[in-house]
Amino acid sequence: MTHPVPPAAPLWRPALLSSLVMLAITLPPAAMAEETTPAPAATPAITRFDIPPGPLGAALTRFSEIAGFKLLAPAELLRGLRTAGVQNAVTREQGLGQLLAGTGLLWHYSDDGTVILEPAPRVEGALVLDAVQVIGTVPDADLPYLTPGSSLHISRDKIERFRGTTVGDIFKGATGVLVGENRNSGGLDVNIRGMQGQGRVPVLVDGSRQETTVYRGYSGVASRSYVDPDLIGGIDITKGPSMSAQGTGAIGGMVNMRTLGARDIVKDGNDSGWRLRGSAVGNTSSAPPAPAFAGYYVPRSSYRSNCRFASDCSPETMEPASFAPADGMDRPGLLDFEGWAGSLAGARRFENFELVAAYAQRQQGSYYAGTHGPAPYIEHGEPLVLPWWTETPVYLRGVSRFRAGERVPNSRYESKSLLLKSAFYLPAEQALELSYLRYDSVFGEMMPSQIRGFGQAREWSPSRIVMDTYTAQYKNAPTGSNWLDLRANLWHTDSHNIINTPDPQTGSGNNYGLEANTRRDEDYRRYGADVSNSSRFSAPGGEIKLTYGLAGQWEDMMTATDNPGGFYGDQRSGNRREYSAFANLQWQLPWYFTFEAGTRYTRFESADDNALPVSPASEFCVDTDNDLECDPIYYKNHHAGRAPMVGLTWAPWNGWQFFARYSEALRMPSLFETTSGLSVSPVMDVGIKPERAKNREAGFNYLKDGLLTEHDKFRLKFAFFQNHVDDYLTRTQPNGWEDGALYSFFRMRNIKSLDLHGTELSGSYDTGRFYTEFGGTRYHHIEVCNIGSFVRYYCTNYGIAQSYLNNMIPPNWHANLTLGTRLFRERLDTGVRGTFMGKRNNIPRYNAQTGFNAPIAWHKYTLYDVYASWKQNEHLSFDITVDNLTDQYYLDALSLGLVPAPGRSARLSFTLEF
Repeated sequence: MTHPVPPAAPLWRPALLSSLVMLAITLPPAAMAEETTPAPAATPAITRFDIPPGPLGAALTRFSEIAGFKLLAPAELLRGLRTAGVQNAVTREQGLGQLLAGTGLLWHYSDDGTVILEPAPRVEGALVLDAVQVIGTVPDADLPYLTPGSSLHISRDKIERFRGTTVGDIFKGATGVLVGENRNSGGLDVNIRGMQGQGRVPVLVDGSRQETTVYRGYSGVASRSYVDPDLIGGIDITKGPSMSAQGTGAIGGMVNMRTLGARDIVKDGNDSGWRLRGSAVGNTSSAPPAPAFAGYYVPRSSYRSNCRFASDCSPETMEPASFAPADGMDRPGLLDFEGWAGSLAGARRFENFELVAAYAQRQQGSYYAGTHGPAPYIEHGEPLVLPWWTETPVYLRGVSRFRAGERVPNSRYESKSLLLKSAFYLPAEQALELSYLRYDSVFGEMMPSQIRGFGQAREWSPSRIVMDTYTAQYKNAPTGSNWLDLRANLWHTDSHNIINTPDPQTGSGNNYGLEANTRRDEDYRRYGADVSNSSRFSAPGGEIKLTYGLAGQWEDMMTATDNPGGFYGDQRSGNRREYSAFANLQWQLPWYFTFEAGTRYTRFESADDNALPVSPASEFCVDTDNDLECDPIYYKNHHAGRAPMVGLTWAPWNGWQFFARYSEALRMPSLFETTSGLSVSPVMDVGIKPERAKNREAGFNYLKDGLLTEHDKFRLKFAFFQNHVDDYLTRTQPNGWEDGALYSFFRMRNIKSLDLHGTELSGSYDTGRFYTEFGGTRYHHIEVCNIGSFVRYYCTNYGIAQSYLNNMIPPNWHANLTLGTRLFRERLDTGVRGTFMGKRNNIPRYNAQTGFNAPIAWHKYTLYDVYASWKQNEHLSFDITVDNLTDQYYLDALSLGLVPAPGRSARLSFTLEF
């Protein structure tokens, strides 16, 4: 929407200037125009602002991007100034007035519509300084470089550009962030600096937690969260513990996903908008194939030939014509698009509320592996000539059994998602946002242990997840109030999982899993609430901001299987309650120092609905009813504790920020860890305690516009971190001295410690025509320690026997680099992204400590993704991306099973906005 531009108010008329500025805060620009024909009456455009309190310069940067204003101000004028922020829906002029409240600054329009900031005039006159530009082009991306500590932002544009084949691919360029078991189910199991699973890295969707733990056989478990990328408006990632209402138990960090809002759909100046997006996906099969085997299968270690007697060379002893099936090698061409995705989103703004509705659907068959890399092959050894026949050894080499270019079974999935959202802007600058999100997906489930040791892999019946998420978020942050900045959230997630897995006990040889599946139904309900407030007051040396709040979670789980005594008959059931309170103080000190300190108190309790097995020889065996059997014991757990945090930030020069933090966090045992099932159970004589993280981090941020040229932008973040976890909780084997050690398979226990030390660098440089983004994480020290029987080494850098941790340890290094250019007046945006992944730590050749959950030894790999976006006009744009351009055959870092990633894949998309 275009407004008539008023003339600038003369600085030598202080009284008139003050009046005009006050009008500018409350009226649209047309109302201030003198000697201008009045425009037809219209409702001023309302914009939703969510700018937190903080340094005024950073707040103006964010405001300018949201409002579409160009802001100019004297650089000296902003030094040391802070703002209470603006967090409601108002006109752009009203928002700017709220942002400048209490700063002693006024504003007016220049002749070309630029907003000029200046000091409030004095009676004796005002000093006029030369104006310099203080705004940035991409403020959301700048926020991590204005925040002490490690964080990053993934914009909606990046999510759409690097959508990938599976949902976890949207994190592929995030420094220090990986996704575990990325090629199964469409779920997200995020790993931040080696921390993963069981609530260590909560994935929040509009403030709600929906993580569910899925049993993955002897090879481990996966903690999954679900959302369709087309419904995500942006992602903010915090690394390490944080003092926030939603940070309870987040010892590794948090992933905050914001679903689409009106601001993502409605263009500036409009009251409503629609957004239609469609994608065609390549390198996938057209439809789920019938049950069939896949990959190489070598059931014998050697085969006979040249038998003296025909009876000695039976079909079972002779080498087959092929060790792999004939089908599965029908890989489509690069531009043969068999998969597809589409979404439609609409929004409408009214005077005091707004509505959003969106629907997304996608469907794709199993993908095909790449061709260049350590693909498997059959190797024949030296034939051994025996008296009655010749014996030839046969070996399967390579990192997996699936062939180069082969269709990877059970990698298909389809999903349907619905989002309904409303926001109400209430009197006295209050806001209430309500949302409902439904995710319904059918997907192939590849059991890692079945691939590794229980016969030949094949397609089988798909699994299903249905997730309903409800959220209510309330804000009350009146302008000018130093005591009230209230946030309250109420949420509920309800998930129903139907997992179909093969049952190896129903067959033999290469028929494992072909005859029957085990179906497991899991109902998981989680409720949560949190409330927090921020208050500001003056103190010696500067201003103090005090943030404090409460949070609670209530969880219930029930599992049922159609084969309770079968191989995957994991029927966990129980409930869990968790409560926390926190307080955090930020003190603005002289000489641009900020001191921060806080603490969090957490309490939890859980109860198992299944009785623990007790052997007659156990000290816990009690027979009160004299039936000659031990009475059932139902496991319960409860703990409480406090965790402090302290930090110091120094910003001595414009654009520079140095920080150092020490933070602790408690993660209470999860519901899975405190309930019993086939894979692992707690036991009475092994107490389960909370994990205590002790993290140290130091680094700096540098943000500079005009570094080498007048309009370029340079951003840089460096951090050194030492993450230590005492009493890390994981699965292990029993110790010889423990009760019932001969009667149990695995045990849940706290091991001694886990250490991950490293450095991290990320940044960007943008000249307008050319740009680059880069990042990398290097681990200098990885150590996991467990003191127990049957342990050869108490401390290793690769894992311990039977532990889930074994396949959560990150590679020694990983990095990413993007190079891009904007051409044809920025209508074309094209470039290439490189992903560089190092190897994980090696396992000693003769070490047998890792047991059933041996680490997946992925090899180092380099991937290149190329992209191009064409903006036809303000309504229509096209995107094409080719992932894995060089068609590499590789296993993803943090793979739980031996599943190769997709080979070269193309995706063609369009976006229509109106």
